[in-house]
Amino acid sequence: MKAKYYTATSVFEAKPKSGMSYTWRSVLRGLEVIKKGMIWRVGDGNNLRIWSDPWIPRDGLRRPITPKGASLLLYVNELINPVTGNWDEELINDTFWPEDASIILSLLIFLENDNRLAWHYDKKGIFSVRSAYKVCRDDILRTATRHGAQGGQQ
Repeated sequence: MKAKYYTATSVFEAKPKSGMSYTWRSVLRGLEVIKKGMIWRVGDGNNLRIWSDPWIPRDGLRRPITPKGASLLLYVNELINPVTGNWDEELINDTFWPEDASIILSLLIFLENDNRLAWHYDKKGIFSVRSAYKVCRDDILRTATRHGAQGGQQ
């Protein structure tokens, strides 16, 4: 499937293509659910994108709410002091809004490990069909509420 549908990207970046099979379309639908609940656990921070990857543990977005602005920082490893192996508190406090900074500074860093994917909606980070169903249901309710609120404003 990789050779046919997402040759130059990861499966999480795969896009629908015209003429794709029913199986691949189903895989993409399942991936959308997984994307809504996955979170990156910080290891060494390499290749973990600060502004676009889900790595900040909070409901919903799981990315910084701080606007990127003119920041040149791209990857989480740039927020780690290379001498101490801890968060660079001054850089984080200068870069992020307090809401983001406090969450980031509370995260543990495991420099000896790669970053790893986890399921955000489980304390141990383990995916379950039950919690995925809840994520889907909550997303449907949120969308319906948003459309209902917009419909009432017209």
